This record gives sequence, structure tokens and C-alpha cells, in this order.
Amino acid sequence: MQPHSTLDTARQHLAKVDPDALSHARNRLAETGIARLGFLLPYRVKRALAAEALTVVDHHRHWGEALPGGENQVRHGIDIGPQEVTGQWNWIPQLYDCEPLRHKLSIVADESVLPSPAARRYGVTRLHHDDDPSQWHWDDYAFALVLLVECPPLEDGGFVQTVAHTRRDWDHADVYRTLTRNPIRSWELNPGDLYLIRADTTLHRVHPFAHGRRTSVRMAFASRADIEREQSSGADLRGLQTEATVMTNQTR
Repeated sequence: MQPHSTLDTARQHLAKVDPDALSHARNRLAETGIARLGFLLPYRVKRALAAEALTVVDHHRHWGEALPGGENQVRHGIDIGPQEVTGQWNWIPQLYDCEPLRHKLSIVADESVLPSPAARRYGVTRLHHDDDPSQWHWDDYAFALVLLVECPPLEDGGFVQTVAHTRRDWDHADVYRTLTRNPIRSWELNPGDLYLIRADTTLHRVHPFAHGRRTSVRMAFASRADIEREQSSGADLRGLQTEATVMTNQTR
């Protein structure tokens, strides 16, 4: 693979995305708080991102084995940000900074999708079946773009659940009240699936699963309201630009 060929492939593909597909995704996001966007990136690009994610996790795992406590200390609930594994990130940060991708996401969101002011703009997460169950939660910033790299079969769990058009509140009683007063939707996803979630107003979680593991690439993006909130709080936004089946083993 030649340097920059993955990013070039992504840009070329994004330039040809069907407007009707974007319109359909926009309607789905508005209705349900989540939209499948597998059509946004070609298989070659998603495969490169998945391979990089697995490399990052493997590097993190071997580094963790050298720590006191060994492998068991880091086996569960791996959540790796860009600062934690230096020298291993390539395509994931390049795609995060890809303006044509943010432009298409903005069409789907029906508002500007901007780089997150947080240091952890992107990362790789791996959950094992015997980890603590994923808790219902809202995210700090408006949007999350997720590429599913590997996951257990549906019969074992590990699918995504959402409650759209809800209000963030850290009071668990209100989380439970939200769950009992609103419809919960469940989404079957497979390795290679890409989806956008309105993460600040969509209560969501990964359902517990019985066997295997789940690995994903996650990119956090902000709305203009997020940026204005950060600015009003006095945060330093210098440098912010305001404009188990494994995927890599699949055949095309």
C-alpha cells in the first residue's frame, strides 16, 4: 500500500457518495439518534482502519504485560486514546482530520460536525465478555462515529441499544426513569459496520455478551453548541479547527 493511498481512496469515495443515501441517513439519525453509514467508506479503507486498531490493541496489551500484575491488569475494558500508544496511529487520525468526511457527516447531522476540543478525539475500545457490563450513558460531545472491528455473534449479545431524544443526567434514578418511560431500540451490527450516533441526546450502551470480545474504533465530534459551551467555560481551544468475527479476516 503506497503512502496516503488509504486517505486518497477515502476522499475519492466520499466525493461520489449518493446524496439520496445521505438524505436517508439524515432522516434515520433525526428519528432514532443513530444512522448506519457503511456506504461512506469503501471496504479497503475500513479494513485499513480495522488493521490499525488491532495493531494498537496488540501493542497496548504487550506493553501492559510488562507492568506489575502482568496481562490480567490490562486485559479487561481496554480504552486506548491517541496519547497512550505513540507511533502506532496513522490512518485513524488522518481520517479523523479528513474534511470531506466531516462535510458528509454534517449533511447527515443537519448541522456542523466539528473536531472535538477534547484531547481524546479518537480511540480504540475492546470489551471482553467477562468485563463489567457497559453502563447506559450519554457522551460529553454531540457525535460519535464508530467502526465496529470485531464482535460476538448476535446470539451472544454485544449489540448496541439506544434511547433517542433523551436528556443527559448523571442521576442514576433519572437514567432508570428514562429507560422505563421511553422506547429502547436494539441494533444488530457486524464487523465492518460504520455508524453515527447523536451521543449527547441518545442514551446508549453495548448490551452485555456471553462469549468473545468486541473491538471498535471511535471518533468523537462536537457540535457548534459544544464549542460555544467550551468557550464560555474558558477552556483552551487553541489548535481547534472549526470547520468473534474480525473484519480484517473477511472477504470482500
